[in-house]
Amino acid sequence: MRIHHEGDTVFIELEGDISFNNVQDIRKTILNNLLETDRSAVVNLAKVEFMDSSGLSIFITLLKRVKERGGDLILEYPQKIVQRILSLSRLDELMEIKM
Repeated sequence: MRIHHEGDTVFIELEGDISFNNVQDIRKTILNNLLETDRSAVVNLAKVEFMDSSGLSIFITLLKRVKERGGDLILEYPQKIVQRILSLSRLDELMEIKM
C-alpha cells in the first residue's frame, strides 16, 4: 500500500487481495495516515486482484470521513471483480468510479 498527500487530497494505492483476513489492517493503516487537512480521497485499485464483501467496509468508512469534511471519494481503475462487488452493493452510486 502506498499513501501520499497532495493539497487537501490523500492518494491511496492498494494492491493484492482485500479480504476478511486483512481488511482490519488495511483500514487501520489508511485511517492512521489521514491528515486533518485531507478533504478528499483517491483510491487506486488497479493492482487489487481480489476483493470480498468485507473490503467494502474500507470504502464506506473512508467515504464517511471525507463527506464529513465536505469532500469526495474517488475509486480509480478497479478490475472486473472489484467493479462487480461495487455494483452489486450499489456503492458505485455513492462514490465516483473512474475506469
